[in-house]
Amino acid sequence: MPTLATKPIPGAVAPSGQALATYWRKVARKALPYLSGRPLKLVRHENGEVFYHENRGPLPSIPNAVHQLTIRKRDGTEGVRVWIDDLPGLLGLVDIDVVEIHPWGARVDDIERPDVLVFDLHPGPEVDFGWLIETAFKLRHILRQESLTSWPKTTGLNDLHIYVPIERSFGWDMARAYCKMIAKRLAATAPERYTFSPGVEARRSRIYIDVLRNGRGATAIGPYSPISHPGFPIARPLKWAELEEGLDPTAFTMDHPNGLRTDRHQD
Repeated sequence: MPTLATKPIPGAVAPSGQALATYWRKVARKALPYLSGRPLKLVRHENGEVFYHENRGPLPSIPNAVHQLTIRKRDGTEGVRVWIDDLPGLLGLVDIDVVEIHPWGARVDDIERPDVLVFDLHPGPEVDFGWLIETAFKLRHILRQESLTSWPKTTGLNDLHIYVPIERSFGWDMARAYCKMIAKRLAATAPERYTFSPGVEARRSRIYIDVLRNGRGATAIGPYSPISHPGFPIARPLKWAELEEGLDPTAFTMDHPNGLRTDRHQD
Protein backbone atom coordinates (compact mmCIF):
# COMPACT_ATOMS: atom_id res chain seq x y z
CA MET A 1 0.00 0.00 0.00
CA PRO A 2 1.14 3.64 -0.46
CA THR A 3 2.68 5.61 2.39
CA LEU A 4 0.35 6.91 5.09
CA ALA A 5 0.41 10.45 3.69
CA THR A 6 -1.76 9.75 0.66
CA LYS A 7 -5.05 10.74 -0.92
CA PRO A 8 -5.97 7.98 -3.42
CA ILE A 9 -7.45 8.98 -6.78
CA PRO A 10 -10.24 6.55 -7.77
CA GLY A 11 -9.81 5.11 -11.25
CA ALA A 12 -6.46 6.80 -11.84
CA VAL A 13 -3.79 5.11 -13.92
CA ALA A 14 -0.08 5.76 -14.38
CA PRO A 15 2.20 5.48 -17.43
CA SER A 16 5.44 3.56 -17.16
CA GLY A 17 8.51 5.33 -15.87
CA GLN A 18 10.15 4.85 -19.25
CA ALA A 19 7.22 6.48 -21.04
CA LEU A 20 7.27 9.41 -18.61
CA ALA A 21 11.02 9.91 -19.01
CA THR A 22 10.72 9.84 -22.80
CA TYR A 23 7.88 12.35 -22.68
CA TRP A 24 9.66 14.80 -20.37
CA ARG A 25 12.78 14.71 -22.54
CA LYS A 26 10.58 15.64 -25.51
CA VAL A 27 8.76 18.59 -23.88
CA ALA A 28 11.19 19.81 -21.19
CA ARG A 29 12.22 22.93 -23.11
CA LYS A 30 8.60 24.09 -23.32
CA ALA A 31 7.53 22.86 -19.89
CA LEU A 32 10.32 24.13 -17.64
CA PRO A 33 9.48 27.85 -17.90
CA TYR A 34 6.15 27.01 -16.27
CA LEU A 35 7.34 24.39 -13.76
CA SER A 36 10.80 25.35 -12.59
CA GLY A 37 11.53 27.26 -9.41
CA ARG A 38 8.12 26.61 -7.81
CA PRO A 39 7.10 24.45 -4.84
CA LEU A 40 5.32 21.37 -6.14
CA LYS A 41 2.39 19.26 -5.06
CA LEU A 42 2.83 15.73 -6.36
CA VAL A 43 0.64 12.92 -7.62
CA ARG A 44 2.58 9.65 -7.33
CA HIS A 45 1.98 5.99 -8.00
CA GLU A 46 3.10 3.15 -5.83
CA ASN A 47 2.12 -0.51 -5.68
CA GLY A 48 -0.53 -0.07 -8.35
CA GLU A 49 -2.24 2.94 -6.75
CA VAL A 50 -2.15 6.60 -7.77
CA PHE A 51 -2.49 9.22 -5.05
CA TYR A 52 -1.83 12.79 -3.94
CA HIS A 53 1.23 12.61 -1.75
CA GLU A 54 0.11 15.75 0.12
CA ASN A 55 3.63 16.36 1.47
CA ARG A 56 2.69 15.12 4.92
CA GLY A 57 4.91 12.06 4.96
CA PRO A 58 8.30 10.87 3.76
CA LEU A 59 9.05 10.60 0.06
CA PRO A 60 11.32 7.90 -1.29
CA SER A 61 14.99 8.84 -1.43
CA ILE A 62 15.00 12.14 -3.35
CA PRO A 63 17.51 12.46 -6.21
CA ASN A 64 20.02 15.30 -5.96
CA ALA A 65 18.49 17.00 -9.02
CA VAL A 66 15.20 17.44 -7.10
CA HIS A 67 15.62 20.32 -4.64
CA GLN A 68 13.96 20.63 -1.24
CA LEU A 69 12.52 23.72 0.43
CA THR A 70 11.62 23.94 4.11
CA ILE A 71 8.51 26.05 4.69
CA ARG A 72 6.35 26.99 7.65
CA LYS A 73 2.87 25.54 7.24
CA ARG A 74 -0.39 27.20 8.25
CA ASP A 75 -0.49 25.21 11.50
CA GLY A 76 2.91 26.58 12.52
CA THR A 77 4.86 23.39 11.90
CA GLU A 78 7.60 23.00 9.34
CA GLY A 79 7.24 21.02 6.13
CA VAL A 80 9.28 20.26 3.05
CA ARG A 81 8.29 20.95 -0.56
CA VAL A 82 10.26 19.83 -3.57
CA TRP A 83 11.08 21.89 -6.63
CA ILE A 84 13.03 21.46 -9.85
CA ASP A 85 14.82 23.70 -12.30
CA ASP A 86 15.98 21.51 -15.19
CA LEU A 87 15.50 18.28 -17.13
CA PRO A 88 17.44 16.20 -14.58
CA GLY A 89 14.95 17.46 -12.00
CA LEU A 90 12.00 16.32 -14.10
CA LEU A 91 13.64 12.92 -14.55
CA GLY A 92 14.32 12.84 -10.81
CA LEU A 93 10.58 13.20 -10.20
CA VAL A 94 10.04 10.22 -12.50
CA ASP A 95 12.51 8.28 -10.35
CA ILE A 96 10.27 8.82 -7.30
CA ASP A 97 7.18 7.76 -9.28
CA VAL A 98 5.63 11.19 -9.83
CA VAL A 99 2.89 11.24 -12.49
CA GLU A 100 1.34 14.71 -12.13
CA ILE A 101 3.10 17.96 -11.24
CA HIS A 102 1.06 20.72 -9.56
CA PRO A 103 3.12 23.91 -9.06
CA TRP A 104 2.33 26.75 -6.69
CA GLY A 105 1.45 30.19 -8.04
CA ALA A 106 4.56 31.56 -6.32
CA ARG A 107 8.26 30.93 -6.69
CA VAL A 108 10.65 29.41 -4.17
CA ASP A 109 12.45 32.71 -3.57
CA ASP A 110 9.22 34.31 -2.26
CA ILE A 111 6.45 31.83 -1.53
CA GLU A 112 4.29 34.45 0.18
CA ARG A 113 3.75 36.57 -2.95
CA PRO A 114 2.18 34.96 -6.05
CA ASP A 115 3.36 35.88 -9.52
CA VAL A 116 0.46 34.23 -11.35
CA LEU A 117 -3.29 33.97 -10.78
CA VAL A 118 -5.44 31.08 -12.04
CA PHE A 119 -9.13 31.04 -12.92
CA ASP A 120 -10.66 27.57 -13.39
CA LEU A 121 -13.69 27.60 -15.69
CA HIS A 122 -15.41 24.31 -14.93
CA PRO A 123 -18.45 23.48 -17.09
CA GLY A 124 -21.44 21.49 -15.94
CA PRO A 125 -22.40 18.38 -17.95
CA GLU A 126 -24.98 20.31 -19.99
CA VAL A 127 -22.62 23.14 -20.97
CA ASP A 128 -21.45 23.26 -24.57
CA PHE A 129 -17.69 23.70 -24.92
CA GLY A 130 -18.30 26.62 -27.26
CA TRP A 131 -19.89 28.51 -24.35
CA LEU A 132 -16.83 27.72 -22.25
CA ILE A 133 -14.60 29.21 -24.95
CA GLU A 134 -16.83 32.30 -25.14
CA THR A 135 -16.57 32.66 -21.37
CA ALA A 136 -12.79 32.46 -21.54
CA PHE A 137 -12.76 35.36 -23.98
CA LYS A 138 -15.14 37.33 -21.75
CA LEU A 139 -12.70 36.84 -18.91
CA ARG A 140 -9.80 37.95 -21.10
CA HIS A 141 -11.71 41.14 -21.92
CA ILE A 142 -12.30 41.92 -18.23
CA LEU A 143 -8.64 41.27 -17.45
CA ARG A 144 -7.58 43.56 -20.28
CA GLN A 145 -9.69 46.28 -18.71
CA GLU A 146 -7.51 45.74 -15.63
CA SER A 147 -4.38 46.09 -17.84
CA LEU A 148 -3.57 42.40 -17.34
CA THR A 149 -2.54 39.85 -19.94
CA SER A 150 -3.70 36.24 -19.79
CA TRP A 151 -3.40 32.90 -21.54
CA PRO A 152 -5.50 29.72 -21.58
CA LYS A 153 -4.60 26.14 -20.77
CA THR A 154 -6.41 22.84 -21.17
CA THR A 155 -6.41 20.58 -18.13
CA GLY A 156 -6.62 17.16 -19.74
CA LEU A 157 -10.32 17.13 -18.83
CA ASN A 158 -13.16 19.43 -19.95
CA ASP A 159 -12.39 22.62 -18.04
CA LEU A 160 -10.14 25.51 -18.96
CA HIS A 161 -7.63 27.36 -16.82
CA ILE A 162 -6.92 31.01 -17.50
CA TYR A 163 -3.51 32.17 -16.24
CA VAL A 164 -2.75 35.78 -15.37
CA PRO A 165 0.89 36.79 -14.78
CA ILE A 166 1.17 39.53 -12.13
CA GLU A 167 3.81 41.52 -10.32
CA ARG A 168 4.73 40.12 -6.92
CA SER A 169 3.22 43.07 -5.09
CA PHE A 170 0.71 41.47 -2.69
CA GLY A 171 0.11 38.35 -0.65
CA TRP A 172 -2.23 35.38 -0.99
CA ASP A 173 -5.27 36.79 0.80
CA MET A 174 -5.31 39.84 -1.42
CA ALA A 175 -4.73 37.68 -4.51
CA ARG A 176 -7.77 35.54 -3.78
CA ALA A 177 -9.91 38.57 -2.94
CA TYR A 178 -8.93 40.19 -6.23
CA CYS A 179 -9.78 37.03 -8.16
CA LYS A 180 -13.20 36.89 -6.46
CA MET A 181 -13.86 40.45 -7.58
CA ILE A 182 -12.95 39.61 -11.18
CA ALA A 183 -15.05 36.42 -11.04
CA LYS A 184 -18.09 38.40 -9.84
CA ARG A 185 -17.71 40.79 -12.75
CA LEU A 186 -17.61 37.83 -15.12
CA ALA A 187 -20.66 36.20 -13.51
CA ALA A 188 -22.60 39.46 -13.72
CA THR A 189 -22.49 39.26 -17.54
CA ALA A 190 -24.90 36.29 -17.43
CA PRO A 191 -25.88 35.40 -13.84
CA GLU A 192 -28.08 32.52 -14.93
CA ARG A 193 -25.15 30.78 -16.61
CA TYR A 194 -22.51 30.99 -13.88
CA THR A 195 -22.14 29.71 -10.35
CA PHE A 196 -19.68 29.85 -7.49
CA SER A 197 -20.82 26.46 -6.16
CA PRO A 198 -18.76 23.37 -7.10
CA GLY A 199 -21.65 20.94 -6.67
CA VAL A 200 -22.65 19.03 -9.81
CA GLU A 201 -26.33 19.96 -9.48
CA ALA A 202 -25.54 23.64 -8.96
CA ARG A 203 -23.50 23.78 -12.15
CA ARG A 204 -25.38 21.26 -14.31
CA SER A 205 -26.19 23.89 -16.95
CA ARG A 206 -23.75 26.48 -15.66
CA ILE A 207 -20.04 27.16 -15.50
CA TYR A 208 -18.45 27.03 -12.06
CA ILE A 209 -15.93 29.88 -11.74
CA ASP A 210 -13.31 28.53 -9.34
CA VAL A 211 -10.82 30.96 -7.79
CA LEU A 212 -9.78 28.72 -4.89
CA ARG A 213 -6.50 27.81 -6.58
CA ASN A 214 -5.27 31.26 -5.60
CA GLY A 215 -4.16 30.53 -2.07
CA ARG A 216 -1.01 29.66 -0.17
CA GLY A 217 -0.29 26.02 -0.99
CA ALA A 218 -3.17 25.74 -3.45
CA THR A 219 -2.16 24.50 -6.88
CA ALA A 220 -3.32 23.84 -10.42
CA ILE A 221 -2.15 21.08 -12.71
CA GLY A 222 1.12 22.23 -14.27
CA PRO A 223 1.40 23.08 -17.96
CA TYR A 224 2.53 20.00 -19.90
CA SER A 225 1.99 17.73 -16.90
CA PRO A 226 0.42 14.38 -17.76
CA ILE A 227 -2.91 13.56 -16.14
CA SER A 228 -3.46 10.17 -14.49
CA HIS A 229 -6.37 9.25 -16.76
CA PRO A 230 -6.58 6.59 -19.49
CA GLY A 231 -4.82 7.79 -22.63
CA PHE A 232 -2.68 10.10 -20.47
CA PRO A 233 -3.92 13.54 -21.56
CA ILE A 234 -1.74 16.52 -20.73
CA ALA A 235 -2.46 20.03 -19.50
CA ARG A 236 -1.56 22.04 -22.59
CA PRO A 237 -0.94 25.82 -22.66
CA LEU A 238 -2.59 27.49 -25.64
CA LYS A 239 -2.46 30.65 -27.65
CA TRP A 240 -5.74 32.54 -27.71
CA ALA A 241 -5.87 32.01 -31.48
CA GLU A 242 -5.81 28.24 -30.96
CA LEU A 243 -8.72 28.45 -28.56
CA GLU A 244 -10.65 30.69 -30.94
CA GLU A 245 -10.30 28.08 -33.70
CA GLY A 246 -12.11 25.54 -31.55
CA LEU A 247 -10.54 22.38 -30.26
CA ASP A 248 -11.05 19.16 -28.33
CA PRO A 249 -9.65 19.89 -24.86
CA THR A 250 -8.76 16.21 -24.38
CA ALA A 251 -6.88 15.87 -27.70
CA PHE A 252 -3.48 16.71 -26.20
CA THR A 253 -1.80 13.60 -24.80
CA MET A 254 1.65 12.30 -23.90
CA ASP A 255 1.82 10.70 -27.34
CA HIS A 256 0.45 13.79 -29.09
CA PRO A 257 1.43 16.89 -27.04
CA ASN A 258 0.48 19.17 -29.93
CA GLY A 259 -2.90 17.50 -30.42
CA LEU A 260 -4.21 15.17 -33.07
CA ARG A 261 -4.98 17.91 -35.59
CA THR A 262 -2.18 18.53 -38.08
CA ASP A 263 -3.59 21.85 -39.34
CA ARG A 264 -3.21 23.55 -35.95
CA HIS A 265 -0.59 26.23 -35.45
CA GLN A 266 2.33 24.63 -33.64
CA ASP A 267 4.26 26.61 -31.05
